[in-house]
Amino acid sequence: MKQKTKNKIVKLLGPCLINILIGSLRIQRINKKYVDSVKKKYGTVIYAFWHSRLLILSYAHRFENIHILVSKHKDGEYIALAASGLGYKAIRGSTKRGGMRAMKELIDVASQYDIGITPDGPRGPKEKVQDGILYLAYKTGKPIIPVSCNAKYKCVLNSWDNFIIPKLFSPTKIIYGKPICVTKKDEIDFKRESLRKGLIDLGKKIGC
Repeated sequence: MKQKTKNKIVKLLGPCLINILIGSLRIQRINKKYVDSVKKKYGTVIYAFWHSRLLILSYAHRFENIHILVSKHKDGEYIALAASGLGYKAIRGSTKRGGMRAMKELIDVASQYDIGITPDGPRGPKEKVQDGILYLAYKTGKPIIPVSCNAKYKCVLNSWDNFIIPKLFSPTKIIYGKPICVTKKDEIDFKRESLRKGLIDLGKKIGC
């Protein structure tokens, strides 16, 4: 099958399958007050979540005009195509390919749009925060909102990130953490650990 045909299939069927699967879940949102309060003050935010939680959150925040950072790898192309059908705008780049250009684009759009980043993506190490998201928060002055999620009934893939695929109609929780701001460049090292711990703690609270 030609690559163009594969891309068309992913762009068409990807959002449909996500809507059917994740749309069936019984989702409970916890501590969304953190998002609401910081948006009143800052206008836009930077969402941070582990790569393994991507599927559930892609549905939960669909059609909110969020710009997401997606790698230039082949699998990143599939993610970008499926995400576009859910109302996301993909900015392509990673630490290895196109990172500087992607960072400039993210900085440019942060004043108008929320941004979503998996700080351990696109290929790990699992649950290790890379510096990019913290540098973005420093340059834009926008707060980072840690987010995690978990489904009671799910499949966990044997992938580098242990990607979570919830089962149909599963009770599901999405939890938001306290905002993290980076006001000085020399805070990046400290805030990196704060973000990593914050994401891990959120996961523990909902059993993941």
